[in-house]
Amino acid sequence: MDGKRLSYELRQLLNEEEGSNQIDSFTTFNLLNRGAVKLNQRIKHIKKDQSITTVADQTDYTLDADYLSLYREDNLGYEIVKYSDGTTMHNLRATDEDSFFRNQTNETVTSVTIPDSIAIVDDKTLDSQVSGTTTSAGAAAAGKATLTDTGADFTDVSGGDTVHNTSDGSMGVVISKTSSTVLVTALFGGTDNDWSSADAYVIQPQARYKIVLEPPPKTAGHTVTVPYIARPVPVYSDYDMFRFPSHYMDALIYFSAGFYKFRSDEPNFGNVWFQQAELAVRATVGNSNRALNKKRVRVNLKRRQRNV
Repeated sequence: MDGKRLSYELRQLLNEEEGSNQIDSFTTFNLLNRGAVKLNQRIKHIKKDQSITTVADQTDYTLDADYLSLYREDNLGYEIVKYSDGTTMHNLRATDEDSFFRNQTNETVTSVTIPDSIAIVDDKTLDSQVSGTTTSAGAAAAGKATLTDTGADFTDVSGGDTVHNTSDGSMGVVISKTSSTVLVTALFGGTDNDWSSADAYVIQPQARYKIVLEPPPKTAGHTVTVPYIARPVPVYSDYDMFRFPSHYMDALIYFSAGFYKFRSDEPNFGNVWFQQAELAVRATVGNSNRALNKKRVRVNLKRRQRNV
Protein backbone atom coordinates (compact mmCIF):
# COMPACT_ATOMS: atom_id res chain seq x y z
CA MET A 1 0.00 0.00 0.00
CA ASP A 2 1.25 3.47 -0.80
CA GLY A 3 0.81 6.57 1.36
CA LYS A 4 -2.54 7.50 -0.16
CA ARG A 5 -4.07 4.05 0.39
CA LEU A 6 -2.69 3.80 3.91
CA SER A 7 -4.05 7.25 4.77
CA TYR A 8 -7.47 6.25 3.43
CA GLU A 9 -7.52 2.97 5.36
CA LEU A 10 -6.48 4.67 8.61
CA ARG A 11 -9.15 7.37 8.32
CA GLN A 12 -11.78 4.75 7.53
CA LEU A 13 -10.78 2.77 10.60
CA LEU A 14 -10.97 5.87 12.78
CA ASN A 15 -14.16 7.15 11.11
CA GLU A 16 -12.48 10.45 10.30
CA GLU A 17 -12.98 12.37 7.07
CA GLU A 18 -10.01 13.58 5.02
CA GLY A 19 -9.05 17.12 6.00
CA SER A 20 -10.87 16.96 9.36
CA ASN A 21 -9.61 19.07 12.25
CA GLN A 22 -8.62 15.90 14.09
CA ILE A 23 -6.60 14.16 11.40
CA ASP A 24 -5.25 16.36 8.63
CA SER A 25 -2.69 15.06 6.12
CA PHE A 26 0.36 15.88 8.23
CA THR A 27 -1.16 14.23 11.31
CA THR A 28 -2.18 11.18 9.28
CA PHE A 29 1.34 10.67 7.95
CA ASN A 30 2.84 11.25 11.40
CA LEU A 31 0.61 8.51 12.81
CA LEU A 32 1.48 6.12 9.98
CA ASN A 33 5.20 6.72 10.51
CA ARG A 34 4.87 6.10 14.25
CA GLY A 35 2.98 2.91 13.45
CA ALA A 36 5.71 1.85 11.03
CA VAL A 37 8.38 2.32 13.71
CA LYS A 38 6.34 0.30 16.20
CA LEU A 39 5.78 -2.45 13.64
CA ASN A 40 9.45 -2.71 12.77
CA GLN A 41 10.43 -2.85 16.43
CA ARG A 42 8.02 -5.74 16.71
CA ILE A 43 8.91 -7.77 13.59
CA LYS A 44 12.53 -6.59 13.02
CA HIS A 45 12.06 -6.59 9.26
CA ILE A 46 14.12 -3.54 8.24
CA LYS A 47 17.72 -3.94 9.38
CA LYS A 48 21.00 -2.28 8.55
CA ASP A 49 24.71 -2.47 9.37
CA GLN A 50 26.68 0.64 10.25
CA SER A 51 30.44 0.48 9.78
CA ILE A 52 32.53 2.66 12.11
CA THR A 53 36.27 3.22 11.77
CA THR A 54 38.02 3.66 15.10
CA VAL A 55 40.12 6.64 16.10
CA ALA A 56 42.94 5.97 18.54
CA ASP A 57 41.86 6.57 22.16
CA GLN A 58 38.35 7.69 21.14
CA THR A 59 35.54 6.20 23.22
CA ASP A 60 32.26 7.19 21.58
CA TYR A 61 30.88 7.39 18.03
CA THR A 62 27.55 8.71 16.77
CA LEU A 63 25.12 6.16 15.37
CA ASP A 64 23.02 6.62 12.24
CA ALA A 65 19.91 8.74 12.69
CA ASP A 66 17.59 5.80 11.87
CA TYR A 67 19.06 3.55 14.59
CA LEU A 68 16.40 1.93 16.79
CA SER A 69 18.13 -0.96 18.59
CA LEU A 70 20.66 -3.76 18.28
CA TYR A 71 19.41 -7.17 17.21
CA ARG A 72 22.33 -9.62 16.81
CA GLU A 73 22.99 -11.91 19.79
CA ASP A 74 25.68 -14.38 20.80
CA ASN A 75 24.88 -17.94 21.87
CA LEU A 76 24.16 -16.78 25.42
CA GLY A 77 21.63 -14.17 24.34
CA TYR A 78 23.80 -11.06 24.77
CA GLU A 79 23.43 -8.36 22.12
CA ILE A 80 26.69 -7.94 20.22
CA VAL A 81 28.54 -5.90 17.63
CA LYS A 82 31.50 -7.08 15.55
CA TYR A 83 34.98 -5.64 16.08
CA SER A 84 37.69 -6.29 13.51
CA ASP A 85 41.35 -5.46 14.09
CA GLY A 86 42.11 -6.31 10.46
CA THR A 87 43.09 -9.88 11.29
CA THR A 88 40.57 -11.26 13.78
CA MET A 89 36.85 -10.64 14.26
CA HIS A 90 35.71 -10.19 17.86
CA ASN A 91 32.25 -10.16 19.43
CA LEU A 92 31.74 -7.21 21.79
CA ARG A 93 28.81 -7.61 24.15
CA ALA A 94 26.48 -4.72 24.91
CA THR A 95 25.99 -3.67 28.52
CA ASP A 96 23.08 -1.56 29.73
CA GLU A 97 23.54 2.06 30.80
CA ASP A 98 23.36 1.18 34.50
CA SER A 99 26.20 -1.31 34.18
CA PHE A 100 28.16 1.17 32.10
CA PHE A 101 27.69 3.84 34.78
CA ARG A 102 28.69 1.48 37.61
CA ASN A 103 31.86 0.49 35.79
CA GLN A 104 33.00 4.09 35.38
CA THR A 105 35.60 5.25 37.89
CA ASN A 106 37.68 8.34 38.55
CA GLU A 107 40.79 6.50 37.45
CA THR A 108 42.50 7.42 34.21
CA VAL A 109 41.11 5.37 31.35
CA THR A 110 43.76 3.25 29.68
CA SER A 111 43.27 2.38 26.03
CA VAL A 112 43.46 -1.29 25.11
CA THR A 113 44.14 -3.35 22.04
CA ILE A 114 40.58 -4.69 21.85
CA PRO A 115 37.68 -3.14 23.84
CA ASP A 116 35.92 -5.38 26.36
CA SER A 117 32.33 -4.30 25.68
CA ILE A 118 30.09 -1.59 24.29
CA ALA A 119 27.15 0.47 25.50
CA ILE A 120 24.49 2.35 23.58
CA VAL A 121 23.79 5.71 25.20
CA ASP A 122 21.89 8.88 24.46
CA ASP A 123 23.82 11.54 22.57
CA LYS A 124 23.37 14.41 25.00
CA THR A 125 24.31 17.06 22.42
CA LEU A 126 21.89 17.88 19.64
CA ASP A 127 23.41 18.70 16.27
CA SER A 128 23.20 22.39 15.46
CA GLN A 129 20.33 23.75 13.43
CA VAL A 130 21.01 24.25 9.74
CA SER A 131 19.64 27.40 8.14
CA GLY A 132 19.98 29.30 4.89
CA THR A 133 18.08 30.27 1.75
CA THR A 134 17.31 28.22 -1.32
CA THR A 135 19.21 28.95 -4.52
CA SER A 136 16.60 27.52 -6.90
CA ALA A 137 12.93 26.67 -6.93
CA GLY A 138 11.60 23.24 -5.97
CA ALA A 139 7.97 22.80 -6.96
CA ALA A 140 5.78 20.36 -5.08
CA ALA A 141 5.26 17.09 -6.96
CA ALA A 142 3.39 14.09 -5.54
CA GLY A 143 3.61 15.70 -2.09
CA LYS A 144 7.37 16.25 -2.14
CA ALA A 145 9.52 19.29 -2.89
CA THR A 146 13.28 19.54 -3.42
CA LEU A 147 15.27 21.98 -1.29
CA THR A 148 18.43 23.17 -3.07
CA ASP A 149 21.06 25.44 -1.53
CA THR A 150 24.37 25.31 -3.39
CA GLY A 151 26.09 27.07 -0.50
CA ALA A 152 24.85 24.66 2.17
CA ASP A 153 26.46 21.69 3.88
CA PHE A 154 23.80 19.07 4.64
CA THR A 155 26.32 16.46 5.80
CA ASP A 156 24.70 16.20 9.23
CA VAL A 157 21.10 16.27 7.93
CA SER A 158 19.23 12.95 7.80
CA GLY A 159 15.87 11.60 6.74
CA GLY A 160 13.36 12.27 9.51
CA ASP A 161 14.79 15.66 10.50
CA THR A 162 12.31 18.52 10.87
CA VAL A 163 12.37 21.24 8.22
CA HIS A 164 10.70 24.67 8.20
CA ASN A 165 10.12 26.96 5.25
CA THR A 166 10.03 30.21 7.20
CA SER A 167 9.10 32.20 4.09
CA ASP A 168 5.75 30.50 3.41
CA GLY A 169 5.14 29.26 6.98
CA SER A 170 5.18 25.55 6.16
CA MET A 171 6.87 22.80 8.11
CA GLY A 172 7.56 19.20 7.42
CA VAL A 173 10.11 16.44 7.22
CA VAL A 174 13.30 15.67 5.37
CA ILE A 175 12.55 12.51 3.38
CA SER A 176 16.01 11.87 1.96
CA LYS A 177 19.30 13.50 1.07
CA THR A 178 20.32 13.64 -2.57
CA SER A 179 23.66 15.35 -1.93
CA SER A 180 25.32 17.70 0.55
CA THR A 181 23.38 20.59 -1.02
CA VAL A 182 20.06 18.95 -2.06
CA LEU A 183 17.29 17.49 0.11
CA VAL A 184 13.93 15.91 -0.69
CA THR A 185 11.31 17.23 1.72
CA ALA A 186 7.57 17.10 2.40
CA LEU A 187 5.93 20.34 3.57
CA PHE A 188 2.54 21.01 5.16
CA GLY A 189 0.50 23.89 6.54
CA GLY A 190 2.06 26.74 4.57
CA THR A 191 1.03 29.06 1.79
CA ASP A 192 2.52 26.96 -1.02
CA ASN A 193 4.19 23.93 0.62
CA ASP A 194 7.08 24.10 -1.81
CA TRP A 195 10.36 25.94 -2.30
CA SER A 196 10.70 29.17 -4.22
CA SER A 197 14.10 30.62 -4.98
CA ALA A 198 15.41 32.59 -1.96
CA ASP A 199 12.99 30.95 0.50
CA ALA A 200 14.47 30.82 4.00
CA TYR A 201 14.68 27.46 5.76
CA VAL A 202 15.58 26.04 9.15
CA ILE A 203 16.37 22.35 9.70
CA GLN A 204 16.43 20.82 13.17
CA PRO A 205 18.39 17.54 13.24
CA GLN A 206 16.83 14.81 15.35
CA ALA A 207 18.22 13.33 18.55
CA ARG A 208 20.75 10.54 18.10
CA TYR A 209 22.40 7.65 19.95
CA LYS A 210 26.07 6.92 20.49
CA ILE A 211 28.01 3.70 20.78
CA VAL A 212 30.64 3.70 23.53
CA LEU A 213 33.66 1.38 23.34
CA GLU A 214 34.78 0.37 26.81
CA PRO A 215 37.73 0.78 27.21
CA PRO A 216 38.64 2.74 24.07
CA PRO A 217 40.93 1.13 21.49
CA LYS A 218 44.51 2.34 21.29
CA THR A 219 44.66 1.74 17.52
CA ALA A 220 43.07 3.72 14.71
CA GLY A 221 41.64 2.05 11.62
CA HIS A 222 39.86 -0.88 13.27
CA THR A 223 36.28 -1.53 12.16
CA VAL A 224 33.17 -1.77 14.33
CA THR A 225 30.14 -3.25 12.57
CA VAL A 226 26.87 -2.31 14.27
CA PRO A 227 23.89 -4.43 13.12
CA TYR A 228 20.71 -2.60 14.01
CA ILE A 229 16.97 -2.44 13.55
CA ALA A 230 16.31 0.69 11.50
CA ARG A 231 13.51 3.20 11.50
CA PRO A 232 11.67 2.86 8.17
CA VAL A 233 12.32 5.59 5.59
CA PRO A 234 9.68 8.28 6.28
CA VAL A 235 6.56 8.26 4.14
CA TYR A 236 4.91 11.67 3.79
CA SER A 237 3.54 11.56 0.25
CA ASP A 238 0.78 9.71 -1.56
CA TYR A 239 2.96 7.57 -3.80
CA ASP A 240 5.71 6.43 -1.41
CA MET A 241 5.62 3.12 0.44
CA PHE A 242 7.05 1.57 3.57
CA ARG A 243 9.34 -1.40 2.91
CA PHE A 244 7.08 -3.99 4.53
CA PRO A 245 5.43 -6.98 2.84
CA SER A 246 1.80 -6.16 2.10
CA HIS A 247 0.49 -8.69 4.61
CA TYR A 248 1.79 -6.52 7.48
CA MET A 249 -0.25 -3.48 6.45
CA ASP A 250 -3.20 -4.29 8.74
CA ALA A 251 -0.86 -4.39 11.73
CA LEU A 252 0.70 -1.08 10.67
CA ILE A 253 -2.70 0.61 10.45
CA TYR A 254 -3.78 -0.82 13.83
CA PHE A 255 -0.60 0.45 15.50
CA SER A 256 -1.20 3.87 13.92
CA ALA A 257 -4.79 3.90 15.15
CA GLY A 258 -3.58 3.09 18.66
CA PHE A 259 -1.31 6.13 18.65
CA TYR A 260 -4.23 8.27 17.43
CA LYS A 261 -6.44 7.18 20.32
CA PHE A 262 -3.72 7.89 22.88
CA ARG A 263 -3.30 11.29 21.25
CA SER A 264 -7.04 12.00 21.60
CA ASP A 265 -7.17 11.08 25.32
CA GLU A 266 -8.81 7.70 24.72
CA PRO A 267 -6.09 5.34 26.00
CA ASN A 268 -8.50 2.43 26.46
CA PHE A 269 -9.35 2.49 22.76
CA GLY A 270 -5.65 2.90 22.03
CA ASN A 271 -4.90 -0.30 23.93
CA VAL A 272 -7.59 -2.11 21.95
CA TRP A 273 -5.95 -1.15 18.65
CA PHE A 274 -2.51 -2.11 19.93
CA GLN A 275 -3.93 -5.50 20.90
CA GLN A 276 -5.42 -5.89 17.41
CA ALA A 277 -2.04 -4.99 15.94
CA GLU A 278 -0.33 -7.66 18.05
CA LEU A 279 -2.88 -10.26 16.94
CA ALA A 280 -2.33 -9.28 13.30
CA VAL A 281 1.44 -9.59 13.72
CA ARG A 282 1.19 -13.01 15.35
CA ALA A 283 -1.18 -14.29 12.69
CA THR A 284 1.05 -12.99 9.89
CA VAL A 285 4.24 -14.37 11.42
CA GLY A 286 2.57 -17.73 11.93
CA ASN A 287 1.35 -17.87 8.34
CA SER A 288 4.78 -16.84 7.07
CA ASN A 289 6.48 -19.58 9.08
CA ARG A 290 4.10 -22.19 7.65
CA ALA A 291 4.59 -20.86 4.13
CA LEU A 292 8.35 -21.15 4.53
CA ASN A 293 8.01 -24.62 6.09
CA LYS A 294 9.55 -23.38 9.31
CA LYS A 295 8.90 -25.57 12.28
CA ARG A 296 9.41 -24.64 15.89
CA VAL A 297 10.79 -27.55 17.90
CA ARG A 298 10.42 -27.56 21.65
CA VAL A 299 12.95 -29.58 23.61
CA ASN A 300 12.17 -30.61 27.17
CA LEU A 301 15.46 -30.52 29.04
CA LYS A 302 13.98 -31.79 32.29
CA ARG A 303 15.24 -35.22 33.27
CA ARG A 304 12.57 -37.84 33.13
CA GLN A 305 11.57 -39.15 36.56
CA ARG A 306 12.29 -42.82 36.99
CA ASN A 307 9.80 -44.93 38.85
CA VAL A 308 11.31 -46.63 41.87
